[in-house]
Amino acid sequence: MRILNKIWNFLCMSNEENEVSHILSTEILRDYDIRGIFGENLFADNAYAIGRAFGTFIGRKNLRKMCVGCDCRNSSDELTRNLIDGLTSSGAEVISLGICHTPMMYYCVHKLELDAGIMVTGSHNSPEYNGFKFMLGIDPFYGEDLKMLGDMVLSCDFIDGNGREIVLNRIFSSYLYDLLEGFSFSDDVKVAWDIGNGTTGNIVKAITAKIPGKHHILFEEMDGNFPNRSPDPTVASNIEYLSKFVSYNGFDVGFAFDCDGDRLVVVDSNGKMLFSDQVLEVLAVDFLRKNPGAQVVADVKSCNQLFSTIKKHGGIGIMERSGHSFIKTRMKTSGALLAGEMSGHFFFKDRWFGFDDGVYAALRCLEIIGNDPDAFNNLAYGFVTPEIYITCKEEKKFAIVNTVRHRLEREKNVDIIEIDGVRVVMDNGWWLLRASNTQNALSLRIEANSLDDMKKIKAKIETYLIKDINNIAEILKNENI
Repeated sequence: MRILNKIWNFLCMSNEENEVSHILSTEILRDYDIRGIFGENLFADNAYAIGRAFGTFIGRKNLRKMCVGCDCRNSSDELTRNLIDGLTSSGAEVISLGICHTPMMYYCVHKLELDAGIMVTGSHNSPEYNGFKFMLGIDPFYGEDLKMLGDMVLSCDFIDGNGREIVLNRIFSSYLYDLLEGFSFSDDVKVAWDIGNGTTGNIVKAITAKIPGKHHILFEEMDGNFPNRSPDPTVASNIEYLSKFVSYNGFDVGFAFDCDGDRLVVVDSNGKMLFSDQVLEVLAVDFLRKNPGAQVVADVKSCNQLFSTIKKHGGIGIMERSGHSFIKTRMKTSGALLAGEMSGHFFFKDRWFGFDDGVYAALRCLEIIGNDPDAFNNLAYGFVTPEIYITCKEEKKFAIVNTVRHRLEREKNVDIIEIDGVRVVMDNGWWLLRASNTQNALSLRIEANSLDDMKKIKAKIETYLIKDINNIAEILKNENI
């Protein structure tokens, strides 16, 4: 298929303006962004065509002003240059942010009341990946919008315009000022910050120069080869050095970010990596103490204990499908001021703008630690697995989930939540199977009432997946719980 796409891109000439027709592989048009492997199913000319299409889309709405940022991947500069050329060719006025973290792009759109924004980033994926995250006003641009953009690219449905590129330097200092506004921190807190050679290094260095406490920054130099660890901090082995550093040196907490800084992972003072629903639980208790009766949105991968704790503290828990765009949309429709998901995205509309910002989330955690040094230590947790990723070809993962859904539907007395994939609710726990929207994998998570129940649920899952995943028994056995 990839070879055919390349041949088509070369041969197919379209319309009277002699625009070259481009095909965006369906693999890279995901639910909430465009993401692929640079040089394999994502190319520089795709970036130009995407810019032409998005510039056309906003132009037809009489919108022009937007911003573009990019992460530090080796392919980001070329993709960004082509994207901006496409946008300005269709009449957009583009503020170029250069290399920054994704929350900086979000902030720029909110603060300057821009019409749109695009971030060139592969997020937490490995170095060969890259892609585009979009905003339309302060709302996410995703789902059917991205499919429409793909259709515009294929048909060369573009308008011509005389746009321009503007370089804006003052947004960093504005973001830093607003980021720290209203916070107070403990003088004696000891914090380790793991940048992972991504794009949050500059802002973390600026923050730690202004706030009290002892701070140590790991892997702060931007490097698109990510020589020290993978860009994904949600995998415990990727932040093993941070965990050991925190425990060995007696630090109070460790924070790790993905490449573009919209994800946060927290390590407690014992060096233990916390699941993101554990972190959200602590944040929710603090939030509900000040906002009684408020709603908290969590994704479908979150454990029952989180929702029970929210209810116990007088809040209302809302379950939503995974993905930052879906979470933001649900926050808007429900009026919720706090949200989070298992992938490490945390969203605050309480004292902040509502977008996912790993650095801001870290500051909220630091604020809590200042009042309770053990807030993130020794958290009670049941029998629950981490998110288990099962490698699967892109074209098969959704089909496997649908097959399992059909098998479940034929059984009696099976309670299924179909917000995102299938979450199977049982008397002794639950399990979730869904197709990942950011990588070629299935996502599985299990929570049980006891260790014995965990074994029973794993055995049940095997019966549903044994025909599709040859090594499913080995995968489940390798999990410690």
